[in-house]
Amino acid sequence: MHADPHPRLHTSGVTFVQPAKPIKPIQFSCSAIENLCARVHHTVAQFFPIRSSANVEQIFYDLKHGMSLAMSEHPILAGTLRQGERGEFSVEIPPAPHAGAYFHFSDTSNDPRFPSFSELQECGFPYVDGDLDGLKEFRPDPFPTSEDGQPTFVSKICHVRGGIVWTSSISHLVSDLALGTAVMISWAKYTKQVTEAAGQPVAIPRQLPWPDRNRLLPAVESLLQIEEIGALNKTSKPYTVLDPTDPDKMVDDIGNAFAKAHVTEENPDQLEYFLEPTSGIWRFTPSKLSALADAVRSVDPSVKLSHFDIVTAFIWQRLSMAKRGNRRGSEPQTAQIVTAIDVRRKLSPPLPATFLGACVDLVRVCVNSDVLEPQQDQWKGISGIAKRVREFGTAWNEADYIELLKVSLRTPMCPGLAPRGPIDMLVTEHSLFGLGLRADWGGELGCSVAFREPYIGRET
Repeated sequence: MHADPHPRLHTSGVTFVQPAKPIKPIQFSCSAIENLCARVHHTVAQFFPIRSSANVEQIFYDLKHGMSLAMSEHPILAGTLRQGERGEFSVEIPPAPHAGAYFHFSDTSNDPRFPSFSELQECGFPYVDGDLDGLKEFRPDPFPTSEDGQPTFVSKICHVRGGIVWTSSISHLVSDLALGTAVMISWAKYTKQVTEAAGQPVAIPRQLPWPDRNRLLPAVESLLQIEEIGALNKTSKPYTVLDPTDPDKMVDDIGNAFAKAHVTEENPDQLEYFLEPTSGIWRFTPSKLSALADAVRSVDPSVKLSHFDIVTAFIWQRLSMAKRGNRRGSEPQTAQIVTAIDVRRKLSPPLPATFLGACVDLVRVCVNSDVLEPQQDQWKGISGIAKRVREFGTAWNEADYIELLKVSLRTPMCPGLAPRGPIDMLVTEHSLFGLGLRADWGGELGCSVAFREPYIGRET
């Protein structure tokens, strides 16, 4: 047996961070829409270059102190998930000293096999999931799941040669983009205050009021009976109510939500490979994005199209071509994509901008399948799709939304609804996270140079 000439020199640890000021114990139900959100801990990561002489131990201490202050402002970070008999979730804030969150640390800077910050930068910071990309050191371990007793929040920093990688994860059962952005900005602000105080006390922020989730928990009288489930599923509603008494159909209803790739007779043995879920990062350089946007907008300059509209249309068309191939005749006449939109301001009366619980709805855009086929003038074709994408949410109806929430609270199991497919894509627009990217963390960290949303702990 030969000794490894380059032993892996990693160090790691974890600390339990408590709020800077004790939080009054409380337990509250997650809203109907939160219980319909993906049961994942949505993860964001930021990349900070640091000097070789930087005191990494002090960086960790400052971040830990800043985290405790942010937790005092956003006490949901100190919560524990609790699950009821139907599968519905609530959050418990236990009494001190049990309220808090874990903050992990690892150091790979002495491992020549692990990529340095400059090497990560040269590759475009390719942090996708930690498993397939070999960057599991960036992930907290253990990573939380959506089960009873699991934390609502976890975070980690990893020291690599020349930099720090910061990863943070919040349960989607208590949050959406608004909370994730607020936490990043808050943590950065208080960490900067800690670094500038240089050991002097820092004022503890006031706890923000708990979001009033009652508007998103409409009253219902009883659970649905099996015959009621069957009747609802015969309607044209955009969702299917899952029937737990028919497991095979339930699996089909969930599995058929998304359109599957067409596998030709020439490669039937690769069916499982082609139908396997994938994740990745698609990059548009500023110059290529501008060129794409200019070409599409030139088709009809009178129509306002955002980068989101154009890129979504472009990817939808390309993905449709890849999935459907040359198949004709057996395709549904209508193709559709779904996106999640913020409905805080759409409700009547609107929820306050400070409402940081999840408040989203899934809306659809449908086109004739022929529209997705390549056109002789490709920019004209993409422009037509982009115009439809721009219609996302314009026909949103509050009564339909409240009915959806009520039905979700009556299903025998939770979650008990699945989007009615086939859907080509689920699209989410996360440009709000740019506010977190611009946040100044002070001290050796300053502002990050890159932001990623790794797809951690998800089944699809």
